[in-house]
Amino acid sequence: MKTTPRIPSRFRALFVFAVLLLGAWAASAAGPAIDILIDEGDSAQLTPKQFEQRTDLKNYMVRTLPVKLGRHGIEGRIIGEKNDYAGEGRQLLVVHYERYNPGATAARIIVGFGAGAASLDISCELLDGDRQLLAWEDGCGTSEHWQRLVNKLNDNTVLKLKAHYGLR
Repeated sequence: MKTTPRIPSRFRALFVFAVLLLGAWAASAAGPAIDILIDEGDSAQLTPKQFEQRTDLKNYMVRTLPVKLGRHGIEGRIIGEKNDYAGEGRQLLVVHYERYNPGATAARIIVGFGAGAASLDISCELLDGDRQLLAWEDGCGTSEHWQRLVNKLNDNTVLKLKAHYGLR
């Protein structure tokens, strides 16, 4: 009858210690957690086409912003209303669409040189409960596809939050 070799107790103790240490490190390495509310503006003042364009912007930002934040150690979760804000160790990032100009695709293609450029201006605030931690305005324009606006503003938001949280 064959017996399996026993691992000396000091190695088992070292293994258990390493697993506990790794677990403690992973728990302490967890980054900040934020709820994200995207406010595309007052839909009553928009034409159906403008409403559709803003909805496209919002849907794209909903898909991409949490992913970009997660790549930098910030856990982001989209919420539908301010009442959905969890609080309890989470902060709230509110993104307001101030102005959006979709530009003219035909002018971008035919004329070029910045003609028909799309632009988006946003304002953001980071809240902890009712207390404002950070507020800023940002905007950009592009003579390319409108998704580049959202990508650039998402990148800027990530940089702003990384600086606020002291992340590299």
